[in-house]
Amino acid sequence: MNWTVRVGFVLVLIGAALALAQLWLELWPPETFIKMMITLGVLLGLDIAWNLVVREKRDSAKLPDKNQLDP
Repeated sequence: MNWTVRVGFVLVLIGAALALAQLWLELWPPETFIKMMITLGVLLGLDIAWNLVVREKRDSAKLPDKNQLDP
């Protein structure tokens, strides 16, 4: 399994744990909690984007030479 998938899954689990902790225990002020969730969302977005870029690069490398004309 790709490491970005594992990182994304861990970020989702952290977000769920933080949300439940805030819901039941109110550990942080609302502004701090929103900042933490936005940060997790940005990190998850970067992880997904990195995965897509690496996958696209790998798939493009498998294609035949694009500079050649088709016969």
